[in-house]
Parts: sequence; structure tokens; C-alpha cells
Amino acid sequence: MGTWKPTNQPDRYDEARVATLEPVRQAVMALGLPLTRLRKINGILGALEMQIEDGGDSPTVNEHLLAALRACVLHQVDTSQAAPVLAAIDAFAEQEARRWQQVQAGALPPIEVPPAEQMEDLVGEGYDLLAEHQNAAGCDRLLAAWDIAKTLITPEMHSTRDFEAVYPPAMYDFREWCVELAWALLNPALNDPRYAQKRLTFVQEFLHRFPEEDTDTQVDFLRSWAESLWAMGRRSDADAVYAQAIEKFPDQAWLYIGWSYHYWASRKEPGDPQRAEAILRRALKRPRLDDRESLLQVLERLHKDVAGSQSAPPAAQEGGRKPSSLFQQVRSGVFSLVNRQESGPAPAQKQLKRNDPCWCGSGKKYKHCHMKADRAG
Repeated sequence: MGTWKPTNQPDRYDEARVATLEPVRQAVMALGLPLTRLRKINGILGALEMQIEDGGDSPTVNEHLLAALRACVLHQVDTSQAAPVLAAIDAFAEQEARRWQQVQAGALPPIEVPPAEQMEDLVGEGYDLLAEHQNAAGCDRLLAAWDIAKTLITPEMHSTRDFEAVYPPAMYDFREWCVELAWALLNPALNDPRYAQKRLTFVQEFLHRFPEEDTDTQVDFLRSWAESLWAMGRRSDADAVYAQAIEKFPDQAWLYIGWSYHYWASRKEPGDPQRAEAILRRALKRPRLDDRESLLQVLERLHKDVAGSQSAPPAAQEGGRKPSSLFQQVRSGVFSLVNRQESGPAPAQKQLKRNDPCWCGSGKKYKHCHMKADRAG
């Protein structure tokens, strides 16, 4: 054959080609050999798989390995017992011979990439683009990954845990990138209303397909649902989603935080700061509010950054004293969520936890906002 040039595709596992070895493995297992004798044959099969799994093999090496495999089988059992194994080896060798002919002719078809692997490739590309601040392009890749995921989700899968039980993540946690997509879509949606609709569609599809998702994820997606409606100018629908979400999860502080931000941190309208305060105060009435500390931090930040009030901070006011309005001095356009997100590095005096409100005032949890950038720096 002359000098062989390996096809060498080390970044792609050729599952279809490796699967053609399976009949040989099954025939070997059918021999019923003791483990000490079986492992010698399996060693050669493993060498064959290592050769072919990344496309970096050669016909000469594989021919030698197949010859060694035949000899090893005949060393363990007689010819009649070995016949099924030898037949399976011959069939595999014929398939490989046809493949070498295709390689030499330049007619080898591309490797068939399973859908789950295509999905992970798109997620990786999406993360790379988001890291480069190409938000729309990154979200498009992640949405394409979601489109593939929808073809893999069956009616028996009621949560992302069920999905991952069938399709274990090779690199990217399925639930995590879905949550991050819901948040990432917020950025292109600020300037392109099409992405608000894409975000709305995505979160509705996710919640419909995974009705038994954990509470934190449901809260993130319900909030994204309402934010999408608000961005599309459908305020009453957004309010209805928040109200229904709070009815379902009345002790989830981040629902109240997200709802209130629409009224005090609007980019285009003066907003309704009194209503924002009422929403936050409503949360404080819940004796079992799950993240009371975070909500108080938000109130204190608003007290300092927006109102400029000199009255007692919200933590003190909660003890029963009648609170004055936190927002009396709010002026139209003074505070912008978007502008605050680029206000500088995280404060050095406090190490934020994943679920703390982000230091930038975005209204997001730290893990969904500046955590990755801060830790990378």
C-alpha cells in the first residue's frame, strides 16, 4: 500500500466505526472463557478500538492486530469453538477493507456525530462566543443546542435529572447551561426584541417539558418568563406571571426581587418606585422567606444608591418601626440596570456567595452575573 497517511481525527470519537467491533466482542464473550484467559483476547480488542476510535490508525497495524486476535482465539479454544469468532473477525476485516478503499479514493463519508454530541459541541461554541461578548451569536448556538435537546427529550423525562440519566453530560451540565441560556438571552433582548421572544419561547418550552424541575430552576425560569413579557411591553401579562409564580412559591425571595426591579430600574420609563417598595415589603411579611438576607441586601442597596435616605437601613426597619419610603428621591432615568452592570470590579471587602445578589445591582444572583468574570480575573 506504500506509505500510509493517517486520517487522524483526534477530536472526534467515531462511535459508528467502533460499534462494528461489537459482534466480535459478543462472539468472544459467547466462548465462556475464564476471566484470566478472556482478558488476553480483550487486550487485543482494546488495542483495535484504540487504533480506530480517533481515525489515526493504519491498515497495516490493524491487519497485524486482527492476525494476533485470530491466533489468540485459536490458542484458547479449538477450531470448531472458534468458528463463530473467526467469522465475526472476517466480517469486521471486510468492512475495514472497504473503508480503506474509500479513504484512498478520497470518498470516505464524514463521521456520523450523534445528536447528544452535536448538542455539546454547540454548547461549547456558544460559551466561547459569550466569553467574547458576542451575545447574540452565543445565544443562537445555545438555542440550536436546545433544538437538538428537544428531539431527545421523551415524555418519560420530567426533569433535567431524567434527561441526564439517559444522556450523561460529557462536558457541560445540561441543567446548568439551560439556566445560563435563560439569563444570557437577556443581553441581546435589550437591543433586539426578537431575542425577548426567543427567550420567552425557550423558557415556556423548558417548563412545559420539565414540570418536575427543582424549585430554584423553576424560579429562575418563571422570572425569565416574566422579564421577557415585560421587555416585549406586555406588562400586565408579566405581572400575572409574577403573581402566579409567587402564589406557587410564596417564600422565594428572588421572585419578589425580580418583580420589584421592573418598577424601580426601568431603562425607558420613570417606573413606579412605590410599587417596587410594596413588592419587597410584601416579601418581608413572609416568616419563612427562604433568602431574607439577600432581599434585605437589595433593600439596603436601593436605600443607599437610589433613595439617598438617611433613615435607618431596612434591616433595622424590619423590627416593627414604620418604614419611610425608600424611593422618595428617585428621579426618572437616574438608575439603570444595564449601566450598573458595567460599573467596575467587585468590592474587595466581601466574598460573595453564588446565590448572593450580584454586587453590580443587576438584580441577578452572583452566579448568573459577574461570578465567572470575577473568578477568572
